[in-house]
Amino acid sequence: MKPKLTIELVPSGSWGANLRGVLSRKGWDILRRWAYERADHICEICGETGFEQGRKHAVEAHEIWTYDDDAKVQTLTGIQALCPRTHQCKHLGRSLKVGAGRLVFPHLEKVNGWSPEQAKAYADLCFLIHAHRSAFEWRVDLSWLASDECPLEKGMVREAYEKAQDEYPNTFIDPDLLGSIEQENSE
Repeated sequence: MKPKLTIELVPSGSWGANLRGVLSRKGWDILRRWAYERADHICEICGETGFEQGRKHAVEAHEIWTYDDDAKVQTLTGIQALCPRTHQCKHLGRSLKVGAGRLVFPHLEKVNGWSPEQAKAYADLCFLIHAHRSAFEWRVDLSWLASDECPLEKGMVREAYEKAQDEYPNTFIDPDLLGSIEQENSE
């Protein structure tokens, strides 16, 4: 059974290839605020807010990715609002690097109803999967940005895609969706 709170370690070859880096500041603000409002400024996984955790903000935007291990395609499937502690769990590698492990593991345990040993075993498994995935070059599919679910204007999506192509040549958007953006821009 999949845990309620999962750890999502991005393959090392894809580090830095994130939405905040390819969207304009205005585009990123539109997208993250959309996620916050959709979730009523409450974590979509644990139901807490950053205020309850001593932070100055309620939630943070987190990109949701799936991985096709056979085709080596990392696909953006959405964005969600998470409290800071849940977000730290999602990015456990970074959290451990900055010394936040003592806060993150108890949260992972609480949300999933696990013992410390179960949380540690799960984290170890996630790091093994990360090491395996990091041995390969991944293509990054940003097609979700061009979907009807995404609140961004098509011009912003086109801009983000072009910037991603310049900085991360393995980034792509489904040709059919990309064609619909081009068609809308020419009208």
